[in-house]
Amino acid sequence: MIVFNDELRAVAKSTDANLKMAFNDFFIKHIITKRDGGFLLVSESLYTTSRGNMYNRWDYMYNPAFSPGFYSPYYYSPYYNPWGRNYGNYATRFHAENIMILSFDKEGGLQWSNIIPKSQFDDETENLISHEVVNTGGELHFLFNQYERRNQLLSDQSVSPEGKITRYPTLRNLDKGYDFMPRYGKQVSSWESVIPCLFRNYLCFAKVEF
Repeated sequence: MIVFNDELRAVAKSTDANLKMAFNDFFIKHIITKRDGGFLLVSESLYTTSRGNMYNRWDYMYNPAFSPGFYSPYYYSPYYNPWGRNYGNYATRFHAENIMILSFDKEGGLQWSNIIPKSQFDDETENLISHEVVNTGGELHFLFNQYERRNQLLSDQSVSPEGKITRYPTLRNLDKGYDFMPRYGKQVSSWESVIPCLFRNYLCFAKVEF
């Protein structure tokens, strides 16, 4: 067992979360093995907020409205409605926030930890939030969208084998009107990644070379 200290909790937590609940919304996204037998664990803070919907699977996983006799295989599905109809107009906002990277040695001991701070949200869809990891051997690149002057731009931050985070200049030479979906990206070679994009009503694919 590894105890996370308050310093890491303070950096990792969301803006409105307390230290005790700092890691409650983190989900494991990647496990990357290292040559020395150790591994990297990458997790991300993911949650939703809703207005008027008490049956949100992330916000109310243990809602008292669900008695022990009410459980079913559809309990955690946000799309299942046992009454057959949706009453009311519910708005769901998806959030993707800080990324936490933990490095372990081959014995399972924690070597270092670091946080890539970010704050993303979108309404009724999660396609444009979250991130992609591109492993170029010498470092891990994290690609995700960030708003700058009301424009959504693809950002690149990397983590070295020693845990140092480097923030690269925002990719500003991107064609206008294309919205990148890095969470669905796929690394296709040591230095290349293919990322789906939305352009008006079209689905496109962009190739990113490092």
